[in-house]
Amino acid sequence: MIIKKLAKGIVLCSMASFLFVGVGNAGEKTTKPSKQEAAKLALLHQTNGNKYDDNGQLKEAIDEYRQSLEYVADDTNTLFNLAVVYLKVNKPADAAAVLEKVVKIATDDTESYNLLGIAYRGCGRETEAKKAWETSLKINQDQPKIKAMMDEKVDSVPTQQN
Repeated sequence: MIIKKLAKGIVLCSMASFLFVGVGNAGEKTTKPSKQEAAKLALLHQTNGNKYDDNGQLKEAIDEYRQSLEYVADDTNTLFNLAVVYLKVNKPADAAAVLEKVVKIATDDTESYNLLGIAYRGCGRETEAKKAWETSLKINQDQPKIKAMMDEKVDSVPTQQN
């Protein structure tokens, strides 16, 4: 009889401590997602960002792309898409900062160098814009539009709006 009461007491104490520990940790993140889970979550947010971008909901697209990058910080597709949206909302300095990361990762991506040149030009950084385009042309010489942009005279460049 005493053993049954003792066993019952132990079980009740165990349940109570489990309950209190569970409640105490309820709001905390206990583990980081695995690489596979992180990749899935990143892709989900990237896909949502693409949908928002397609629908013209650019603020939401930016938020989704940023969330995606919290899971996979060096995903060049997400970074590129984020930069495109920054340009759409007239934030060329933000786009340039993101594209600088992209070209460090994807050193032979002409599209990223081309967009970086556009972002730099939007910031009034004409010298850097031309350097980005020159790099792109070293990778692929057959880009008449880029050659034309390099030859354009830029009188005044709009300043970035926040």
